[in-house]
Amino acid sequence: MFTAMPTAASSYILARQLGGDSALMAGIVTATTLGAVVSLPLMLAVLA
Repeated sequence: MFTAMPTAASSYILARQLGGDSALMAGIVTATTLGAVVSLPLMLAVLA
């Protein structure tokens, strides 16, 4: 189940505060969240 979960939104905040690539991190958070919309129901169906 944990592999289907999106990345933590706090990673964007850390990237921004520590001088990282916050635009890339925002894209990663968005992509993994959208991926979780698809993968979580599939994982639940497989495990049920």
